[in-house]
Amino acid sequence: MKTAHCPSCGAPVVFKSAASVYAVCEFCRSTLLRDGESLENLGRMADLMDDPSLIRIGTEGKYQGVHFGVIGRIQLSYDAGLWNEWHILFDDGRTAWLSEAGGEYVLSRQLSSEGELPSFKSLSPEAHVAIDGQRFTVTNLTTARCIAGQGELPFKVASGYDVNTADLRDGQKFATIDYSESPPLLFLGEPVKFDALALSNLNESPAESFSTADAGRRLKVEAFSCPNCAAPLTIHSIAIKSIGCPGCGTLLGVENDKVQQLSKAAQKLRIQPWLPLGSKGRLAGVDWEAIGFMQRFSRAGGEKYFWREYLLFNAKEGFAWLTEYDGHWNFVRTLSSPPTVPQQSRRLIRYAQTRFEHFSLAQAEVDYVLGEFYWRVRVGETCSVDDFICPPRMLSREVTKNEVTWSEGVYTEANLIRQAFGVTADSPKQSGVYANQPNPWNAAFRKSLWLNGVLMLVATLIQIAFLLFSPSGSVLKQDFILSADNAEPLLTSQEFVLKEPVRALRLQHQTDIDNNWVGLSSVLVEKQTGAAYRADQEIGYYYGVDDGERWSEGSRSDATIFRNLPAGTYYLNIEYELGSDVKRADYRVADRVSLTFNPVGWSSYFLLILVLAAFPLQACLRRSNFETARWAESDYAEEEEEDDDE
Repeated sequence: MKTAHCPSCGAPVVFKSAASVYAVCEFCRSTLLRDGESLENLGRMADLMDDPSLIRIGTEGKYQGVHFGVIGRIQLSYDAGLWNEWHILFDDGRTAWLSEAGGEYVLSRQLSSEGELPSFKSLSPEAHVAIDGQRFTVTNLTTARCIAGQGELPFKVASGYDVNTADLRDGQKFATIDYSESPPLLFLGEPVKFDALALSNLNESPAESFSTADAGRRLKVEAFSCPNCAAPLTIHSIAIKSIGCPGCGTLLGVENDKVQQLSKAAQKLRIQPWLPLGSKGRLAGVDWEAIGFMQRFSRAGGEKYFWREYLLFNAKEGFAWLTEYDGHWNFVRTLSSPPTVPQQSRRLIRYAQTRFEHFSLAQAEVDYVLGEFYWRVRVGETCSVDDFICPPRMLSREVTKNEVTWSEGVYTEANLIRQAFGVTADSPKQSGVYANQPNPWNAAFRKSLWLNGVLMLVATLIQIAFLLFSPSGSVLKQDFILSADNAEPLLTSQEFVLKEPVRALRLQHQTDIDNNWVGLSSVLVEKQTGAAYRADQEIGYYYGVDDGERWSEGSRSDATIFRNLPAGTYYLNIEYELGSDVKRADYRVADRVSLTFNPVGWSSYFLLILVLAAFPLQACLRRSNFETARWAESDYAEEEEEDDDE
């Protein structure tokens, strides 16, 4: 650490890093060049703009277990707002940069590229770039203007100069190509979470002015009036770039605490947000405040489809969104590590070990704006939106001329949002099936499958128990001839003995009848007591060929049950009547008669199985109908209909 004195005001200037070449005096804002033990004054640095950052020079933290301190800053402005590049010094002497833009933090270090970096003009969003053998995808192309520098910096910073930058990503890897010098500068790093850095010595309020912090002066954002209708306006966050006036609908731009009118009375609609701006609530473990509202729409089949988006803000977490369409809500966060869309197929992508299916592609246009936004939003602003779903999650890709942004939405019930933000108004009426709405029949289907499996297992075990432990067996098998010319068609079987009472005795007739029928009246007689049990049956079987197709109906066999028979000696009397469909005097029908006591009934078992299967089948059909309704709203509705027809 070296200390020198500012040649302009005499204030002490401390250099903590040996790599720092320039410093900005905190008292007089002079830019100082380090030359050995002396300092050269290069002129006064412009004042920094106020922004909502919690980080300041002197903030400390940890990254990968190594302590660091913030020693400098470069502040830049671009179309989407402000961003900070914080110069940090690690305890081991290494330096790096902590980028802060739109609530996202990226930690990176300057490296030398082994190959030639592409020119800025040759790049476009989603273009693939190879850097030292690693493939990156271009996500953002920006022309930014340097506002000012602060603290210790490794190179000269002058306000007012423009710099072209390209942001590239590959999973968790992040790259920035800075075209302010030739050849371009390369920075490699990764996105980091605010809490993961364990930052301390932060600003007490994001509305404080950091450039004059040591002088003890705090500059606040002031209230002002709409230049169109004189309605009073205030800015929630001093990095906000645009405001929609709630009085007249005029869309205003904000810069350096000055108001510029972007479009006068550009919004014809008067929409009252369901979630009042300024509402505070806790979602996903974070305390949020609703600061902005916009309505967008897309066109399909000559119609406009509108949805609404609420911008949420948290000083540490940055920004998030609540989106609503036809009463369906999603909680949305921007992705630091977006997925890659395969070149050969856009239908399926993988992200975080999950498969997402493409749902729709549309042109989204801003229709109405109210409140505060971190970019200069305007009515009529358009972008291309791709949605990929894996309910309850949705990945959305928004592509503009210079940027591609990925976000992840999670389907959220309206009641949860009402409770989180304390909204008393009725929720927007829900209609239809939304793209990533969870299928309510998935749980019912899984539950019915589980219950069905348990009940089927119980039924099968009972059936097996009957087979193993219930005494069963045959007591009679005898063949008879049924003749058409028999004057007294009465047949008597052999005697058989039931040693114990039986709960059921099955009588089965197995015939070889063809294209005819036979009526059977069987009487089971107990020899000692004369008790008789009667059963009437009719058997018929027909077949043939019509128009070259074979057909058949009926059956050659039939069975009936005698129930609750006492022990004893029995015989069977059988009376029969042959049908006259076969007119031959010598017509004969063979009939094998069998009697089985306590037979195991399979028909009841299979009937029970069919009844049990009806419940998961019903849930499956309803689940399928829900998915059909979902995909009817997608770009693939016609394909789904064709699949259903097949």
